[in-house]
Amino acid sequence: MDRFKAPAVISQRKRQKELHSPKLSCSYEIKFSNFVIFIMQRKMGKTRRMFLMELGRRKGFRVESELSDSVTHIVAENNSYLEVLDWLKGQAVGDSSRFELLDISWFTACMEAGRPVDSELKYHLMEQRQSPPLNVPELEMPAFTATKVSQYSCQRKTTLNNYNKKFTDAFEVMAENYEFKESEIFCLEFLRAASLLKSLPFPVTRMKDIQGLPCMGDQVRDIIEEIIEEGESSRVREVLNDERYKAFKQFTSVFGVGVKTSEKWYRMGLRTVEEVKADKTLKLSKMQKAGFLYYEDLVSCVSKAEADAVSLIVKNAVCTFLPDALVTITGGFRRGKKIGHDIDFLITSPGPGEDDELLHKVIDLWKRQQFGRDLRRYASHERKMVLDNHALYDRRKRIFLKAGSEEEIFAHLGLDYVEPWERNA
Repeated sequence: MDRFKAPAVISQRKRQKELHSPKLSCSYEIKFSNFVIFIMQRKMGKTRRMFLMELGRRKGFRVESELSDSVTHIVAENNSYLEVLDWLKGQAVGDSSRFELLDISWFTACMEAGRPVDSELKYHLMEQRQSPPLNVPELEMPAFTATKVSQYSCQRKTTLNNYNKKFTDAFEVMAENYEFKESEIFCLEFLRAASLLKSLPFPVTRMKDIQGLPCMGDQVRDIIEEIIEEGESSRVREVLNDERYKAFKQFTSVFGVGVKTSEKWYRMGLRTVEEVKADKTLKLSKMQKAGFLYYEDLVSCVSKAEADAVSLIVKNAVCTFLPDALVTITGGFRRGKKIGHDIDFLITSPGPGEDDELLHKVIDLWKRQQFGRDLRRYASHERKMVLDNHALYDRRKRIFLKAGSEEEIFAHLGLDYVEPWERNA
């Protein structure tokens, strides 16, 4: 009979272990004890909630994992006032009026300021009591319903017709600036807002146009409002003129250079790519050396025609080893772009594990063709011969030269033999 009690004992031990096990997050000093925050997971997801909780604690806020009587502020994302109330009813917390129900934009504003900001009316979740306007002609009623726009890009259709480029360009500058500051939460805030505005089938011309849309945080709304009223954003202009932003923008344009390296170079007093290249004391990685060596090529744009031409080269090389393989252009060109900065390919073979070494074989083939192309060029220009995949022909003597091996071809050309492992040109 004792064996039937084992699961209960194990469960009890597990609970005790969980209660006494150390927390994953570090202990941070609580600077603002009057604010006890609870972040709702509903419509947010566990991973994002954990990230925001940890961020709040690092900033000195008391952030509770569980809803309790000590909580003063409840923060929600993409939840209406009524949705939060319905959720609270299921938590058996009694009187919910003691909580301040706030939008996530209040929390992000606190994180940016590094302290609590006033919970103004604009941050509060409130019951909407709006009556429909009277005597409004039917033609003036908008056909677009903001409440049907999803916060997830996979639930929206977004074409290349961006009616709100002046806003999305500004958001992408702000997102990049926060990325350089390693502030992920604000970077994502602007990227999500840009993604959403790109999906709208009309240009935003007034603040009413974004009413009810998700991903429209306080910072985002401020920039939209200023662009509508002034034609540009002063915050974006400040970023574009910021010395640190301009330096990081240049540094990260080099292949193999990220934010950490950019920060290191900036602290050294370097400000431009030219200054980095001129500094002989820097120890560059292999990728960074390649990034500087091919800098102009890597930062230049690729046209659709060039992408198609490269696609044929890739297909020919892959089919040398896997005749039935499929090579498909993906990324921006698959989405209809005419210009891009790189070309992405998806290579699929008929069966799983058909050739695990395929990529290595393709790269080795191209390395040989670099070398082989120069060999043919040397034969033509220097020896007046024609070398192809079938034979070696002497144009002056008008004869085919016998060659049973690579060594004999090199000998006919008057060259010292170069071993295959010495041909990584």
